[in-house]
Amino acid sequence: MKHSNIFNRSLMAGAILATSLSGALSEELNFSVGLGPSSTVTVAANHYAKTVEELTNGDITVKVFPLELVSLPEMGPGIRDGLTDIGFMAAPYYPAEFAHTNFLAEQSMMMTLLEPTGKEGLAYAGAITEFIFNNCPECLAEYKTQNHVYMGHISTTPYVMLCKPEIRTIADLKGKRLRAGSAAYKRFAEHFGAVGVQMAASEAYEALSQGVLDCAMLSAGDLTNYRLQEVVDSVTLRVPGNVYGGTVAGNINRDTWQSLSNDERASLLKAGARLAAEITLSYKEQGDKDLAETKEAGKSVLEPSEELVAELRKFVEADQLVVAELFKTNYGVENASAMQEEFRPILERWVKLVDGVETLDELADVYYNENFAKLDPSSYGMN
Repeated sequence: MKHSNIFNRSLMAGAILATSLSGALSEELNFSVGLGPSSTVTVAANHYAKTVEELTNGDITVKVFPLELVSLPEMGPGIRDGLTDIGFMAAPYYPAEFAHTNFLAEQSMMMTLLEPTGKEGLAYAGAITEFIFNNCPECLAEYKTQNHVYMGHISTTPYVMLCKPEIRTIADLKGKRLRAGSAAYKRFAEHFGAVGVQMAASEAYEALSQGVLDCAMLSAGDLTNYRLQEVVDSVTLRVPGNVYGGTVAGNINRDTWQSLSNDERASLLKAGARLAAEITLSYKEQGDKDLAETKEAGKSVLEPSEELVAELRKFVEADQLVVAELFKTNYGVENASAMQEEFRPILERWVKLVDGVETLDELADVYYNENFAKLDPSSYGMN
């Protein structure tokens, strides 16, 4: 009888332990970055993983894959097909699939029409995220078609001229060979009598060192990202002046999202706001650091002439019409002009919203309170 009681108690203890262990098991989500393990984005993704684990009390863990799982060019279909649960995705890789989102990203030239603040990227990421959440059902429909749940944009700092010669005036630009990442940059170059050479940013180092390029239009942080500090002698600020705002911080596979509880989805929204803030702020801090090091090295960091700024703004105003027509004709964005009109006041509002922001906590709070907190986790991405 005694042995029987001991056996029964052992069975009961084993059942309790099994139940306890079962309850303690967390759901693991994969986060594919598509960039190197030391990149700004991977560092932020690792912080995101810790934030998610804390907010869910360990019910969700996130495993970050810098390069191994899904590459950056394959991220869109990788998220769609569930090869990764979460992914850092550059939407311009998929011009047709995310046409309305990419049209909004092209509107970053609007930044040149506003007075410089040094926080252009912070404002743009907040503005495009707000617009997609609240003003662009076509954008959300595109994400749904691709089996994505949209989780906010990030942004670089303004693009500048990373050059061998000094560029300050319109005359200085004439005949120069400029690295152009897209058709918009080629139009900019041609407007000023320069030559736009379309090439990947990763090719700019060799092209500048061999004299194939005079300048690369990239963000200041790319002085470090692509080792351009070694081959650049001069930087011209405010030209072309736009940011690169075409990348989403961490879209989530729709099936994965819908398998979670309301509380878990709410936690991912809060963590998503911080992820977007960290990546965007890191780009700004890297750009500030690189410009300071450029000056310390005795190289030129120049302001453009007033004439060049005025002509740049004229170009941007006219090019808005060109971009709207191109997206309407090529990708069926029928309401392109209306989207431009609606987006500009939102962008101007965000310039003011981030004016006093200095820290990651402050930026994450603004992104969360103004955008992510207004979503209902019981319905967002659920139908």
